[in-house]
Amino acid sequence: MEGKKKKSIFKRWWFWVIVIIIIIAATSGNDNEPKQATTKQEDQAVVGENKEEEKEEVVEEEPIYNIGDSFKTGDLGVTILEVEEKKEFKSDNEFIENVTTDGKFIAVTATLTNNDTKPRTFSSMQFNIIDNQGRKFDTYTDAKLMMILGDKDIFLEECNPGMSRTGIFVFEVPEDVNEYSLKVYSGVGFEAKTSATVKLK
Repeated sequence: MEGKKKKSIFKRWWFWVIVIIIIIAATSGNDNEPKQATTKQEDQAVVGENKEEEKEEVVEEEPIYNIGDSFKTGDLGVTILEVEEKKEFKSDNEFIENVTTDGKFIAVTATLTNNDTKPRTFSSMQFNIIDNQGRKFDTYTDAKLMMILGDKDIFLEECNPGMSRTGIFVFEVPEDVNEYSLKVYSGVGFEAKTSATVKLK
C-alpha cells in the first residue's frame, strides 16, 4: 500500500497565516518610521521657533548719559553742556517783550555734531523732556523767545559733515517737574531711527 502523498507546504493553511502575519508586521513597522521622523522634525521646528522668540524678547537697554558726556545716536554727536531753570527770558531789545511763564523754563545748552556724510539740519524737535511721571514735553518755539536767543537758538540749523553747532533749546514745563531726563533723537520724523537719554535732574 502506497503511503499518502505529503501536501506541499504552499497548500497548508497555517503557512499562509504566518506569511500574512509577517507581511502585516513588516508593513506596520515601515509606516511607523516616517511618523517618527516627522515627529522629530516637528519637535526641532518647535525648538527653533522658541529660540527665535527668546532672541526677539532680548532688547538692548538704552544707555543713560549725564550732563557733560559726549555720545552718538545714529549720525548725530551730542554733548549736553548745561541745564538751567528760569521763569523769564529778558530781552535786550526795547521792541521785544520779555518772555515769561506760569510754570518754568528748562534751557538746555548743547553741542551737536554732524557725523553723516552729507549736510543735515539740526532741529530742536529732535529733543523732548520726559519727567518721572512719564510726561513728555516738546521744545518751546515762541517767536519772541527765538529773537531773544538769536544765534544761540537751535531750531533749524544747517550743518555740514564733520562740523558742530552749539546752541540752546528751551522747554516750558509745570512747576512740579523736579526730576526729568532729555530724550535725544538722531533725526526728525522717519529719520529718527535711534535715540538716547540724558539724565538732567
